[in-house]
Amino acid sequence: MIKEDLSVPTAAEFTETLNSGDHLKLIRDWADVVFHTVFVRKHPGLELPALHSVEGHQSFMASPDANAILRALDDFAIPDGADVFIKSEPLRELARNAYMLGAWLTWPGAGIVMNRSLMELLGMNALIPVRGGQERLYQAQVYSVQGESREGRSADVRSQAWKVSGVSVETGLTLTDEFLVYDDGKFLLFDVDGGAVPAPRLRMRSQLDSDEKVLFDTWDRPVYDFEALTRGEEDAVDDPAHDTYVPYPSLLDEALLKSFRELERAVNNEIMPDSSRLQLEVSKDEVFAEVEAPGADCLDRVEGRKFWIVFEDHPDWCLWLGGGGLALTDFSDEVWLPGSTGRHEVPEPLRLKVVRAITWTLFWKGREPGTRVSLFPGQFGGLRPFRPDNLDRIFHPSLEDTRFPVLASMPCSTKQVPVLVHGEVPEGYVIEVLEQLKVPASDLPRGIPRRDSLLLNGAVHFCSMCGPIVIPKAAVEFPDEWYTGIRTSNTQLISDFKTYLGGSSQGKPAPDKDPDSPGAVIGICLGVIALVLMFVLVL
Repeated sequence: MIKEDLSVPTAAEFTETLNSGDHLKLIRDWADVVFHTVFVRKHPGLELPALHSVEGHQSFMASPDANAILRALDDFAIPDGADVFIKSEPLRELARNAYMLGAWLTWPGAGIVMNRSLMELLGMNALIPVRGGQERLYQAQVYSVQGESREGRSADVRSQAWKVSGVSVETGLTLTDEFLVYDDGKFLLFDVDGGAVPAPRLRMRSQLDSDEKVLFDTWDRPVYDFEALTRGEEDAVDDPAHDTYVPYPSLLDEALLKSFRELERAVNNEIMPDSSRLQLEVSKDEVFAEVEAPGADCLDRVEGRKFWIVFEDHPDWCLWLGGGGLALTDFSDEVWLPGSTGRHEVPEPLRLKVVRAITWTLFWKGREPGTRVSLFPGQFGGLRPFRPDNLDRIFHPSLEDTRFPVLASMPCSTKQVPVLVHGEVPEGYVIEVLEQLKVPASDLPRGIPRRDSLLLNGAVHFCSMCGPIVIPKAAVEFPDEWYTGIRTSNTQLISDFKTYLGGSSQGKPAPDKDPDSPGAVIGICLGVIALVLMFVLVL
């Protein structure tokens, strides 16, 4: 029930409840309070909250006092010609949208800013009364899984990961259930039994009680679409002219690639559209050589190059072709990466290789619906030349062989280890393990070259002490069930990857400066003068 009493709740009351640390009371007393919010109308079918910046974060402006909002409008930067009005919404609905969109909420005149964690508390938690005067706390995270409609067409199916806890005065919160729930009235999921979610942890909306269905439907509503303000009436993404995807041959049977092809198309069109809008940035750094020169100390760093892909359409994105970089001594006629610093054109074969590596990595990570995809810095180091840990020479990924990289399995005893196969050499396949795990020596596949050089205390520590390795071709398998079944939706995988690209830019080195440029020369001279003055002062 929405609380819209004659008496307006005050900021002091909110602050008192917040400072008490009683989160359940905060949900009870404030989630359904009506807040008045500044909205902008583009046309009758598009009304969205106006955004303003607070400490670098986008924020809604709302208050339970409509007059406070009207007064705040005097200082609010309203776009020319904008149709601005005041709209009333319960705080839980504003908080849900703010949390899903990564926004904050500002209470003008009260000096209160509600950050992301508070938006999650108020928007993604709910209390439901049960028999005996008790309550249950429901906590939700909204996800999507790749599903199939009753007509057999692929579709994104919104689902929710729920935690249900009993509320007791004596014991506080007690977790009683945890499961993934989806709307079975609209879609049929791919092969539920073959999915990554165990059947006991998978619920259908039709199995929920009436109060739970209301909660599911509330959290399932679409969030505010701010991108609609900047695009035309027709969504350009649906324009066939923007689809530049071309499927290429694979080691896998084409029947297993249906879901992969759809994700690869999305990565191609939304992340890596074409080479003309991408650039390869090369920076100078001190790196370890892949192949050590005779007599060199393996701990010595030498001059090398690091490589980043930057995006013309998204200056805040960058993709590091990870690893430790490539030493100048490792460059040869087989290395297709430029050795000169600065920005270069991205070769189209490299773009295609990057698209495939991104897609297979996201495809594997998406096998656990209900979790956000997380990647580590330098995840795509296998796209540049490197030396596998058990090979005595550099492996150069072929730009022409479109079969690689590809997702596969390396059986280790009873465990199927996920790997990305980057290519082949006479000794076998060059693979990179996609999970951090320790494999005992006795579980390793037979015939691995220089096997003992990989061992540490009788095991191989993948993703920590061990990088890419070479294994016999017979040790690589392609389990059919890995390429089908329930998985996170393409929409969410793309969104998670965009977040990764934005975070990668924070670790990007500053552009190299030409030491012979006038600016650099002046800087050096000023530095020398400063040192001389400091020396004089000391004397």
